[in-house]
Amino acid sequence: MGYNLYFVKHGNWYEPGNKFVQEEWSRLKKSGQLPDWVYFENGVITVKSPTQEQVTTFARLAKTHGWSVQGDDGETYDEDAAPIRASAARPGVLSTILGPLRQLLAKRKIQRSMKGVVCPFNVGDRVRTTFRTGGVVIEIDAKAHHGLGSIKVRFPDGSELGGFFVDHDFRKEA
Repeated sequence: MGYNLYFVKHGNWYEPGNKFVQEEWSRLKKSGQLPDWVYFENGVITVKSPTQEQVTTFARLAKTHGWSVQGDDGETYDEDAAPIRASAARPGVLSTILGPLRQLLAKRKIQRSMKGVVCPFNVGDRVRTTFRTGGVVIEIDAKAHHGLGSIKVRFPDGSELGGFFVDHDFRKEA
């Protein structure tokens, strides 16, 4: 499967407003400006798996018509065939202000949902998992992980596993 480039009127190549009609394609073909390696299918003017030289030619041709060139991954190309990566969207002022508030509210929601949930073990209890036996609870922290709690278990081979108060794989050994 190759990588395609597309003529783009505005926006993204796959948007309905960027479709070319048969008359536009016919005019371009009659003008003699289009090389044989440029294709028209389903309203899209494209070049498939282009070489660097083809990218340059395609980009310059697009510029003469006031269009741009866009690749499968959404990047655009300048007239020298250099990809122009879209800049990462910067958060707005409102998002910057509200972000920490949202995190605080999410933390409180977890803490409320965990109210009354206690660790099913005590430090020193012997526990097992589905695949391991002989573990000893070495640490319990009820406030860890925004209130989900933390259990740490050491096994005879020296390895340590951890889990939350809920949804862990530890069971008391008999």
